[in-house]
Amino acid sequence: MKLSLSMIVKNEERSLPGCLESVNGLVDEIVIVDTGSTDSTKKIAERHGARIFDFEWCNDFSAARNESLKNCTGDWVLYLDADERIDKTFHGTIRGLISSGKADAYLLNLKSKIGTSADSQYHLVAYPRLFKRMKGLKFVGKVHEQITTSLSVLRARIVQTDVIIDHLGYAQNDDVIREKARRNYELLLDQIEKRVNYGYALYQLGQTEIVLGEVGKGLQHLNDALAAGGFGKSVRASIYTIIAENKFKQGNSEEALAACDKSLEFAERQTFAHMLKADIYSKLGEYGKSEEAYLKAAEQYRISILKGKVATAIEPVFDEYVLYSKVGKAASLAGDVETAKIYLAKAAEAKPSPERTAAYIEVLLKNGMYHDAADAAKQFKEFENEDWYLRLVSSALIEIGDFQGASVMLEKISEHDKVSWSSFANCRLKLGDFEGAESAFQHAIESGYDDPQGLELFGLAQFRLGKFSEAVETLTKVVQINPQNIRAEKFIKAAKGQLLVVGS
Repeated sequence: MKLSLSMIVKNEERSLPGCLESVNGLVDEIVIVDTGSTDSTKKIAERHGARIFDFEWCNDFSAARNESLKNCTGDWVLYLDADERIDKTFHGTIRGLISSGKADAYLLNLKSKIGTSADSQYHLVAYPRLFKRMKGLKFVGKVHEQITTSLSVLRARIVQTDVIIDHLGYAQNDDVIREKARRNYELLLDQIEKRVNYGYALYQLGQTEIVLGEVGKGLQHLNDALAAGGFGKSVRASIYTIIAENKFKQGNSEEALAACDKSLEFAERQTFAHMLKADIYSKLGEYGKSEEAYLKAAEQYRISILKGKVATAIEPVFDEYVLYSKVGKAASLAGDVETAKIYLAKAAEAKPSPERTAAYIEVLLKNGMYHDAADAAKQFKEFENEDWYLRLVSSALIEIGDFQGASVMLEKISEHDKVSWSSFANCRLKLGDFEGAESAFQHAIESGYDDPQGLELFGLAQFRLGKFSEAVETLTKVVQINPQNIRAEKFIKAAKGQLLVVGS
């Protein structure tokens, strides 16, 4: 089976090499329609053996796509943009698909990173990017052009796959993304006026307006798209989740939840609507419902997103630890300790960080699982010299009576506060190091420490060191706070007695 790569380009000298290199050995011919490049795009295409056709740009992406499609000679066509790549691990899968005879078109999953930060979210969108070259097949729509409409008319068998196309085009700053949205906006208005692929165009217009900050207009056009129809359940489900997300941002939780439920009616096996419901319930303080929804999201994530399959037109993709953290926190707030422990552990182990590791250890400490907390901390040696880690683990060791281990950890802290100083003082006291305890208590007091019980121990350390005047002064403060403290009174009397002996 001969496979053609179909592309349209303009001034893509930066992106085109990576795209063409990613399909080297996969495609049998490269057909490129150039819509007016003034850089080295054509030379790059020539070096990769492409057949190049010039096409005068007419503000119509489908027209350019169809020109490229017309010049393909393969049995099958794969279409890509210059800012897209296919990992070579998928080459064998794609060749197997086109020779299997099981379908006329295949949905490939476009994975788009949104924004430029390291933890930016991804979107996963399933498109029929791989299809048989058939008579009458054409793209529709001036922008956000679609081949699906034509495939449906031809009654093509469309099958989903787990093949990923990495899309780099939205890994841009907000200004670049908005500029793309402004370009698309005018084309969409013209398409809607001519009622070409009308319902789908309204859907894209609504999304575009939301990106441009016109949320009210965007939501109205999304509702207009629902009324117009002309698209499948996956798009309808996505429209409802977009509505839900923006209603939630506006503070309308009731309408947001209703929109989530509508989305799930059309695509139950999705992640986003479940996750959004959980976020809403969490905001409302309904942590039991939040936990339940997050768990459903996690289940669907495992059986769909992680296997490269999507149930809606747009599915957000994120690292597993994000979802695990949300489940764990909701479970903790709901009082479901066991689930909280399991999922916070999963989050910390999937991608260790101070925040996730601390959340895991803290839930164990909060629920009296001190041995578990101490053991769990051993998994995260990369943080063993960081103050937050030393504080948490030392508190677990103190609770289980390992004062030497706790003392060693507390001594490593670089920036002490009154709590860490007092903990260190208590450990030294338990170990019989009265001089170390006194010094640590002094630092704690200088940091604002005024706990009566701690002050009493400070006075006892001073007494043990024979500093009777200091002990009387410290313990007198304790008695002033609590006149019923018999032990403090006893040691004051003993210290005064020692002072008399010394004085005599």
